[in-house]
Amino acid sequence: MDKLEETLAKGVEDGKIPHAIVCATNKNGTFTYQHAVGKAHYPAATPIQPDAVFALASQTKLLTTIAALHIVDAGLFALDDDVCFQLPELARQPILKGFDEHDRPILVERTKAITLRQLLTHSAGAAYAFMSPLLTKYQAQQDPPPTAKTVVGTCGVPLVYEPGESWAYSGSIDWAGKLVERLTDCTLDEYFKRLFEPLGATSITFWPDRNPALKDRVLGIAVRTAEGKLIANTEPTLNTGSTDCFGGHGGFSSMSDYLLVQHSILANDGKLLKPETVEMMFQPQLQAGSKRDLMAFMASPSGAYVIGEWAPGLDLDWGLGGMLVMRDDVGRRKKGTLSWGGMTNPFWLIDREAGLALTFGTQVFPPGDKGVEGMISAAEYGVYEMAGVKF
Repeated sequence: MDKLEETLAKGVEDGKIPHAIVCATNKNGTFTYQHAVGKAHYPAATPIQPDAVFALASQTKLLTTIAALHIVDAGLFALDDDVCFQLPELARQPILKGFDEHDRPILVERTKAITLRQLLTHSAGAAYAFMSPLLTKYQAQQDPPPTAKTVVGTCGVPLVYEPGESWAYSGSIDWAGKLVERLTDCTLDEYFKRLFEPLGATSITFWPDRNPALKDRVLGIAVRTAEGKLIANTEPTLNTGSTDCFGGHGGFSSMSDYLLVQHSILANDGKLLKPETVEMMFQPQLQAGSKRDLMAFMASPSGAYVIGEWAPGLDLDWGLGGMLVMRDDVGRRKKGTLSWGGMTNPFWLIDREAGLALTFGTQVFPPGDKGVEGMISAAEYGVYEMAGVKF
């Protein structure tokens, strides 16, 4: 057993993770790695299987971004086109500036267009309500409070800044998924199948329970208690009750299938996107104000939401699909690495400079779990060393 596998096994034994699957490959396929450890439905003893299906949470965002860029490649839309004709529910949202002395919301009309590029980079003016005190207060005042589990129902809330002028983590990629659906006249689930099944990725879906080949492979979620222990989740999940394909958080996949998508982008093999479109994914996309507020988010307590460990003060930007590391994080993530994760603590990266793609699958809540973060770091350093990456 190598050092990484010993570390992961000890992590399971010590309750840092209930399970993990680590998958990695290099650009030309001469290096591949897959290892599964732990329990499928913690704390039951049944071992996790290599083809286990994970709730991707925000790892779905990369897949939806690829789908949106595919419609750009097809000439159906352009990155800097205004999305408001196709998304009138988003178009009519005002900007919430605050509350007056009588606690009534101050709402003003936006003056700028909302573009697909802004949706894909969290710079369109939207924010997640649970991460925005303004939106949390606004929603609490609604009578009745919102209960819809559709993209329009969940994301149809006011903006919190003028499009293009700031950055906030948001459901804007859910809107991008809805744009794909309306431009192609098919569900995002159907579009994912069209894109990813030719790669051999047959487990990527929004609805694993509807597929007999997948439903029994879906992993249980473990929850970290206030005392630091892991227990089985008994509460509704992020996807409970959803009737829509949420392109920002609703996907499921095995880690090996997810890696097939990553490898296609890493190799820039033309199977998913045009070569020039893949190049654009790894270019910094944020204007100065948006980058400033991304960096502030990462330095704030909210930055704990981010999956994986990040060196303090690391220069960051946003590409098309994830966070961009703008200088080497020695031992892992060379300059230009695209990366992100999800609320249940899965994690992925595509490092073109090192020629490496990696994904780490687990199912633990809450996000930013410290036990999981250490295991992700161990996986990164271990895989980079096994692949012979030099810094």
